[in-house]
Amino acid sequence: MRNIETRTCSHPIRFALVYNDVKNAKNTNVDYQPLDDIRETIKFICQHYLPPGQAEFCLDPEMGFEWRLTKAVRYGCAQDYKDIVKEFNFMITRLRDDGTVREVLEKKHGLGDLNWVQRILDQVYSRTVSPDVDSLRAYKGFSDNVYGELKPRLISEMFQKTGLKSDHVFVDLGSGVGNVVLQAALETGCESWGIEMMENPCKLAELQRDEFAARARLWGLSVGRVHLLKGDFTENVKITDVLRRADVVLVNNQAFGPDLNSKLITIFLDLKDGCRIVSLKPFKPEGMELKESNINDLAHTFVDEKKETFYSDSVSWTDAPGSYHIVTKDLARSVKMKDRLTQRARRQPTA
Repeated sequence: MRNIETRTCSHPIRFALVYNDVKNAKNTNVDYQPLDDIRETIKFICQHYLPPGQAEFCLDPEMGFEWRLTKAVRYGCAQDYKDIVKEFNFMITRLRDDGTVREVLEKKHGLGDLNWVQRILDQVYSRTVSPDVDSLRAYKGFSDNVYGELKPRLISEMFQKTGLKSDHVFVDLGSGVGNVVLQAALETGCESWGIEMMENPCKLAELQRDEFAARARLWGLSVGRVHLLKGDFTENVKITDVLRRADVVLVNNQAFGPDLNSKLITIFLDLKDGCRIVSLKPFKPEGMELKESNINDLAHTFVDEKKETFYSDSVSWTDAPGSYHIVTKDLARSVKMKDRLTQRARRQPTA
């Protein structure tokens, strides 16, 4: 095993120059490939930290760093591989020190590339969650605590559909290992909160939070503040206070029972008007209209319901396509709608 160092725009990071034989590994969680990580990291640095002309040269499909590293691995030339990385380190250090990298980054107002977002999140996940991923299967089946993950592309779409911005507050209820919370802070720069009650996901979430902060520094990125809480979101006082400030709330209620979903509706009454709620199952039955017979139903607090479709490979528990729902909390508008319905009913002639 050899160690090799690459540099981002701030600090060096050391990799083990080794190939992991995933198929024959005794540990089924050994799926991390340092050689792939090095190559992809260098590629993304070239794409996003270099001036256009220099980036194009360094990414050339027949002469660029990625092609040369791939070739060195193919022919088993370890010294060539190390020399290429050394050449990259020299180049990026010089560009960092002369201010070129800073000038490129200052022109960016966001990451703007989901692949870049996913690259950073994958680095965090592979170093913290992947080695202990089997522990996430230790939950009680057919309960409210069944574990499942939303994948980055679907999460990014949810952020876009809800208009999540850097000056917003985002809350993930039942945040698991913290994937969505970290992505919100990275992709949008917002204040990002999550709460989880299961022991094993909470431990891994703490590891991810710490690794995420280190990765952000390594990539020279300013991200939103991350807060990960342990507890029951129906009882936790701190998350109740945060929810009153929230602009977007996500709850993966795919496996929640009717009692917990009903409690959530009550909790959401404290949300500010205009807050958007994203859920896998609807809190307001599809097609439910305001009538005299259901005028007091709390579901009418949510307006502008939208059903969105997601495609295959969007969630961890199935490859099949599905849907999610977005509603807006608007008590004031709901009260006006009820008043109009009541007034119409009073004007109706009686038999």
